[in-house]
Amino acid sequence: MKKTETALSSPTAKKLLKPYVLAKSLQQRIALSPHSYLGYCFLIPALLMLLVYIAMELHPFGDGTVLVLDLNGQYVYFFEALRNTVVGDGSMLYSFFRSLGGEFIGIYAYYLASPLSYLVVLFPKAAMQEAILTLILLKVGLCGLSFGWYLHRHTAHPHRPIVVSFSILYALSAYAVIYQSNIMWIDALFLLPILTYSIEQLIKNRRYKLFVVTLALALMSNYYIGYMICVYVAIYFFYYLFAHTPEQINPHKERLHKTRSLLRIALFSAIAIAISAFIILGAYYSLSFGKNTFSNPNWSLTPKFEFLDFFTKFLPSTYDTVRPEGLPLVYCGLLTLFLLPIYFLSKKISSREKIASLALIAFFVLSFICRPLDLVWHGFQAPNWLNYRYSFMFCFILLVLAYKGIGNLKRLGSKFVFVLAALLLLFVTVCAKQTFETYVVSSEALKTLETVWLTVFSVVAIATLLCLLIRTTHPKKREAIAMVLMTVVCIEVFCSSLASVVAFDDDVSYATYSSYDDFIGGLRPIVHELSEYDSGFYRAEKLHHRKYNDNMALGLRGLSGSTSTLNAETIQFLRLMGYASRSHLSQYLGGNPVNDSLLGIKYVIDKNTSTKLSRYEDEKVASTDLYSAYRNPYALSMAYGVDSSLNDFKLALYDTHFERLNALVGAMRGDETGSTLFYSVDNYETKLSECTGKRSGAHVIYTPNTEDTKNATVTFTLTAPQSAEYYFHPTGNSPKEVKIAVGDEPSVKYLGSNRNSIFSLGYFEAGEKIEVTITLLEDPLKISIDSYFWYLDETAFKEAFDDLLAQPQW
Repeated sequence: MKKTETALSSPTAKKLLKPYVLAKSLQQRIALSPHSYLGYCFLIPALLMLLVYIAMELHPFGDGTVLVLDLNGQYVYFFEALRNTVVGDGSMLYSFFRSLGGEFIGIYAYYLASPLSYLVVLFPKAAMQEAILTLILLKVGLCGLSFGWYLHRHTAHPHRPIVVSFSILYALSAYAVIYQSNIMWIDALFLLPILTYSIEQLIKNRRYKLFVVTLALALMSNYYIGYMICVYVAIYFFYYLFAHTPEQINPHKERLHKTRSLLRIALFSAIAIAISAFIILGAYYSLSFGKNTFSNPNWSLTPKFEFLDFFTKFLPSTYDTVRPEGLPLVYCGLLTLFLLPIYFLSKKISSREKIASLALIAFFVLSFICRPLDLVWHGFQAPNWLNYRYSFMFCFILLVLAYKGIGNLKRLGSKFVFVLAALLLLFVTVCAKQTFETYVVSSEALKTLETVWLTVFSVVAIATLLCLLIRTTHPKKREAIAMVLMTVVCIEVFCSSLASVVAFDDDVSYATYSSYDDFIGGLRPIVHELSEYDSGFYRAEKLHHRKYNDNMALGLRGLSGSTSTLNAETIQFLRLMGYASRSHLSQYLGGNPVNDSLLGIKYVIDKNTSTKLSRYEDEKVASTDLYSAYRNPYALSMAYGVDSSLNDFKLALYDTHFERLNALVGAMRGDETGSTLFYSVDNYETKLSECTGKRSGAHVIYTPNTEDTKNATVTFTLTAPQSAEYYFHPTGNSPKEVKIAVGDEPSVKYLGSNRNSIFSLGYFEAGEKIEVTITLLEDPLKISIDSYFWYLDETAFKEAFDDLLAQPQW
């Protein structure tokens, strides 16, 4: 025994035991802390959400990923850009990795300004999908933690399992689950409870620091949802003043308290806005480039949906769609539906507060239904999908009121609980027999298992457990019943979240893990090889795309890009130059030696199995197992000298891209007649199969003869007058999407909204036959009667660009 004591008291043993002793001491402190249980408010929602994704075969349990909608098409690339910027390859102010180059502060302000976004830097470059999953789970956990903290601060003796249950309902409400793909919005969810508490403290105790910090964080994390938060601050301020007596809101007996409170919240809101001004002003500057005129909102007073449709949205698994016809996401647990009536019927709660709460609920419902109010919430612009982006505030209010209801459970008794259960069961039974216009994904009816039977199970279980809570007085037994109730809540929200995510996947489709990892991972080596070959400053592009923002992940200075913080003039310019460009996006489709050289596309990357860049075969400068990079020897610099006559040049005056490029090069060279680089080929034959062609003014309309359009084709046949590369582009007012094939090659999609660009038919020898077949996909196809076929005179091209290359280059 003495030997053991001596060994433990030795200096070496004390050093070894010190971390254990510290950990044990920390564990005991946490266990004794009255706030320690709030850790479950964080852990349980995050774990449940992780289990939902695992059930969706999330990588490494399958090929699943969290990438969906704009998170897949835009945000993941912006996080890549943020990571690249932090490690030193980029700027927070300006980026050359988007659509020829443009401001980056707008992208940062809208998508990346959350302090949590910087966590992606801690992950390896190849683990961006894991980084985003971690961010989502962290934010889900923080939603539960902040809501649990809010309830804890408002309860003298908090019933811990009940607080945890409500935190789960908030963190995994329908809004939080479906809209978490818009990852930058979720900061507002976990900041809202803290902000609400700070408003109350500002009114009651004149404490302003927490309010200023929280509101500033909300505005900086996402100015768009931050604007909605500001609207909420004003609404909740007046609600809180009206809902409580002067004695409750003015414990310090301050004279003119309401007026002074109004002045205080206005002042400190202004300070919070001033703190976040560098983000807000940067966003405003970005929006001035075209986003402000992007939509044409409908201000009519017609209701947006039917009431019965709306009430079904309080049931589990009632996801309909995130498309424009979708309804508000207001599901926040069936326990809420039990406890809300108890809140309003409780005699312990003043009529003043109940009237104010009812008015607040009515205001939100009216906001959902009334188009003008909904537009005001959305910053006077109609949302493009993902409607009712403020509905999480409605869920927050309902859950807070429902939590107050549980404290008055015993006064109304078991019979009242059973009546509520019967009404809920009757409601879901009636709704199960109905159809709803907005349920476009689920055959216009409630899902039998995921909604109807889950509701029945949860209602029966919750009603039983609430009755047991009413009848039981023993503290430990009540604790055990509350734990079982929390388990039922977990089961309900897990099943509802999983069913909603599955329906969401059916509606808009999650990407696969490999689709991102293989594509971006396959291109990184060739981009690295290219940077090793040429470490200078230049533009480069690629012929194969996953999404529009690939360049941000790869670090290519090109012309592809897509962001809500668009630059309308750049997009219009790229469209007029012959590239695929519209609305808020552009993509490297339609490139040819002329427009590529004018815009300084010095290198182009293509697959090794492709022959599309045969004209640059002798200019291969880098290669990997999958891709090769080719140099464009006539690419001009980012800036170069031109003739002053270009000042008066108008791109939009020309009918075709080829005429426009001819005239543009001529103006640059000081040739008023233009440079003839592209020549039209007007001698071709047209053959129709299972469709008709009718001329209408300056257009031709091709219409399929039957609804089945797979055999409805228009075939153009011509003979190459010279050995050259030939191009095709039918001008028209937004021509419909078609398939195009050259000779025996496989057909590809063309035209439509995203592929309306110059199409290269390939290189043909003089006298060689060229056959182009267009298969109609949409009825009808309307194109102009301008020249469709053009070829590039290589001798004239080289002469013109030798001339331009001789001018000063920067």
